[in-house]
Amino acid sequence: MKKYGAILFVLFFISCQPHNTRNEVILKAEKLLDTSPDSSFKLLSSIAHPENLPKADYSAWCLQYTHASYKLQKKFTSDSIIQISVNYYKNSKLKKQSGTAWYLLGCVLELLQKDTVAMLAYKEAENVLAQTNQNKLKGLVQFCLGYICMQDEMYKNSLSYFKKSLLYLKQSKNKKYLAYAYRDISNMYNQLDYPFDSVMHYSDLALKASKEAGDSINYYSIISRQGELLYKRDYKQAKELILKGYHYFPSKQSYYSAYLSYLYLKLNYPDSAKYYLKIALSDKSSSSNKLIALHAAALISEESKDYNKAYFYLEKGYILRDSIYALNISNQLHRIDEQYNFTKKEEENAALKIANQTKIIWIALLAVGFLTILVLFLFIRNRSKQKQADDEIEKQRLKFSKQTTEIQNRQKRELLLAKTQNKVENTLAFNKLNINLITQGKKEQFLEEITKQSTLSQKDWSDFITEVDNLFESRISKLKKEFTELTETDCVVIALICLKINIPNSCLLLNMNKNTLYNRRKTIKERIDLDADTDLEKWIVAYMSSDL
Repeated sequence: MKKYGAILFVLFFISCQPHNTRNEVILKAEKLLDTSPDSSFKLLSSIAHPENLPKADYSAWCLQYTHASYKLQKKFTSDSIIQISVNYYKNSKLKKQSGTAWYLLGCVLELLQKDTVAMLAYKEAENVLAQTNQNKLKGLVQFCLGYICMQDEMYKNSLSYFKKSLLYLKQSKNKKYLAYAYRDISNMYNQLDYPFDSVMHYSDLALKASKEAGDSINYYSIISRQGELLYKRDYKQAKELILKGYHYFPSKQSYYSAYLSYLYLKLNYPDSAKYYLKIALSDKSSSSNKLIALHAAALISEESKDYNKAYFYLEKGYILRDSIYALNISNQLHRIDEQYNFTKKEEENAALKIANQTKIIWIALLAVGFLTILVLFLFIRNRSKQKQADDEIEKQRLKFSKQTTEIQNRQKRELLLAKTQNKVENTLAFNKLNINLITQGKKEQFLEEITKQSTLSQKDWSDFITEVDNLFESRISKLKKEFTELTETDCVVIALICLKINIPNSCLLLNMNKNTLYNRRKTIKERIDLDADTDLEKWIVAYMSSDL
């Protein structure tokens, strides 16, 4: 019962855990994401009614579909699709998929201009991915956090995130994203008034990485950015760099024209300055770089002695600057208001979460209590069975011990009876012979017969050694095997010592005098490598009783 209960519990636990998809189309689309996102998108779009797929497959489809759409810069109207993946992988062992889902949720929310909520999604992605080795994804999460802080003009925080991003992207060896990290560290250094050499150092690293990655868009973007950084320091070089951006990005020509009009004016090319100024002023947007174009227009008008026009452009520049400042203040107030609303919502969610957690805790406690009672019941039952088994074993042991004792007692009685009978028979034989035998020859024959029955002859000593050896668990045999020089006579002496026969009786049994026996014992000590001072009898007694 315990075994099957444990198996059912494990199977139930495993069945409740989210698992990754095995759908071949989705897995193939995932592999194509980095190299060919358009092919990945087509594969995923070929699946009709993905919502009818098993839950694991549908969640994976939502994840990869969102990822491919984001890479292809598709328009998002809501975060509903990626939320399916977030909810499925949340709190699961699939940390890579869960971290990716949170990251993509942040990307979608950012595109929907919900930066505050996007920031929290990125933070969740950061926490989940900390348990993985997905360095590229970790770097992208840090980069996105830095970008949001940069949007809010929190440049120190932004720089910190960009540097964390750089560490992860270096480990991932992804040159393309590494270039973006270098580029924005350079921008943050510029915003925070770091030494210009440091600003350009990171910009050069970004340029090198983008070139190695073959990312031409970022490469020319960095080149033109270097021109912007140099436009007040080195007019000629700044002009050459910005011109590259002007030709590579036709959609941004009005943006770069503002810089070029100013630079050509500083280089004493008024005609070129007027040409680019006309392009810059044709842009009706209120971008901050248009201030540069208005500044250039004022300078050109001043050179032409048209002071009224110069004043007009200066005034327009001041108005534009004030409107940009007011817009920034308004955006900042909007972000603060949005943050306040989000904080209130978070407090409500936190209260609801605490209530849900309390319910979960009670359910968990009830489950633990039930399992504890079940385990206790099984434990008591097993103890009872174990006690019954132990009692049965003890009963069998006592029965066996009783039978063994009875057999030993019976053998002792039989041996005692045999000895008694032998003595009786010997006594009867002796009395009969003593009565009936008169002559000396008959008496000698009688003594010889008694001697054969009751004493050890020379040929019986070998059997005697064997019997004593058996009595002492073959220790005499082991001793002889260890010390090969020992003779049979040596073994007889050792056997007599084992039986604690004293020296006088040993001499009588062996028909030898004391000196001969002493010499024999001395020889035995030499053959078993004992010192002269060692007591042979004590050593043999200890050897026979030791654990070999």
